[in-house]
Amino acid sequence: MQRVKDQNRIASAPSTSRTRSASSDTYAGEKMAAFMRNSELHGECSLKAASGEQLPVRFCTVSELQTGPHLFFGDGDLDQFIGGLSLGQVIFLYGSQQCLTLSELLCLQVQLEPTRGGLNSKAIFIDGGNTFDPYFIAQYAAEKFPICIDQALDRILVSRAFTCHQLTSFITNILPKEVQERSAKLIIISDMIELYRDPDANQIESLDLFKITTNSLITTARLEKVIVLATSPHEKKSCSDPFLQAIKQRVDIVLRLEEGCGHKALLEKHPTRQEEEFTIKTTVPKVLEEFLIGD
Repeated sequence: MQRVKDQNRIASAPSTSRTRSASSDTYAGEKMAAFMRNSELHGECSLKAASGEQLPVRFCTVSELQTGPHLFFGDGDLDQFIGGLSLGQVIFLYGSQQCLTLSELLCLQVQLEPTRGGLNSKAIFIDGGNTFDPYFIAQYAAEKFPICIDQALDRILVSRAFTCHQLTSFITNILPKEVQERSAKLIIISDMIELYRDPDANQIESLDLFKITTNSLITTARLEKVIVLATSPHEKKSCSDPFLQAIKQRVDIVLRLEEGCGHKALLEKHPTRQEEEFTIKTTVPKVLEEFLIGD
């Protein structure tokens, strides 16, 4: 097992700018059209990328989708309204620093057995805001229990990105292989949008890059059957912000958290549930306390 660490080996991504002004969505559509034309000409029925690369085709039954393992936050109200996170889903949390707290606790929650709301798995934490605090859980445990939690920290793998190109390069080129090699079922992308708001960068190109990155995350979640949680604690509700709209349109679940007393949360998007407000707790769940004790 690997200890919590920085994997500062993220390669700089090659330039993704194109001479045309079309968005990445149009670009992706053209590639799919090329694939369809190629399939029709050669009578192919296998799934291939426009470049000719063979893509894995994986099927599951409807019953597997309904009864598959779920990951829970450990907060009764939050888990009740969301209903647990399923493998293959992409979730977006934004609006408050509580996003970071929940994402870090989830890195511990995922290590629990399925009967206790976890997936018995490692977690990969990609830190886009340089905010990951490895002492958060350690400090809590030290205050509450006289134990060592090195084993729990060993199963959280951390990598930091300092530019949007680094983040895109890691997610598109490195992450799928890391997920397979580490057998991780949870991926956290912290402060995802902020890196793409570079004032010195062209906004259209940054938005295209952001869409490519988001699409790649979704592909990894679906193909590798992992849960992806992206956070943007500094983002506020906006109907016109292109970055917010881009990620909300693509992910499965959107949860907005608000600062202030009570930590109000709003479930903005869910595949089976309606929009609803509720309040979440801030304490570490009891099941995690038992895990830290090592019962």
